[in-house]
Amino acid sequence: AHGLFTSSGFLLLFPLRYKFHTAMDFFHNLLVTALTPITLISGVGLMLLCMTNRYNHTTDRIRQLIKLREDGGLKNEPDLDREIRLIFRRASNLRRSMLCLTLSTVCAGLLVATNVCSEFTGQSFVTLSAFWLICSLILIVSSTAFFCLEVSLSLHALSMAVTHLPRPMRPASQTSASSTKEQAK
Repeated sequence: AHGLFTSSGFLLLFPLRYKFHTAMDFFHNLLVTALTPITLISGVGLMLLCMTNRYNHTTDRIRQLIKLREDGGLKNEPDLDREIRLIFRRASNLRRSMLCLTLSTVCAGLLVATNVCSEFTGQSFVTLSAFWLICSLILIVSSTAFFCLEVSLSLHALSMAVTHLPRPMRPASQTSASSTKEQAK
């Protein structure tokens, strides 16, 4: 073989192809090990956005109710105080849920870092990667449980508000018909 050519005249590309495939395999493995946790982080980010909006709404509602109580002279209104405490519990559950999701994101980020280090160093960090993944999943499940509690409390707060609404007045046609029936008896 003379230089880059074999005795038959073909270019010696095998070593170059081998290096190219090795680099592509390396990149493929790196991408595969990083893609799942990165997708997990994106999904968690969307859930965090939803929970942040709900948290902001609950804190605004608590401020409104406290202002109503102070400005309206409703210092000893037990229903209003009960609603404020209930919404505060909702906000506490949301805060816990958001904390769990944030810690889950940290664990997923550490999982990505562990996998990338494993690929670059050639050492196996499977146990550490599994630990970060399990921690991340446990935190997501915990966050979901807190979020379910918050939704349940939200429905309870809504039912409290609906039960204290004034009864709707009947239209005049129904009122006159019922008074006519009462007069006939």
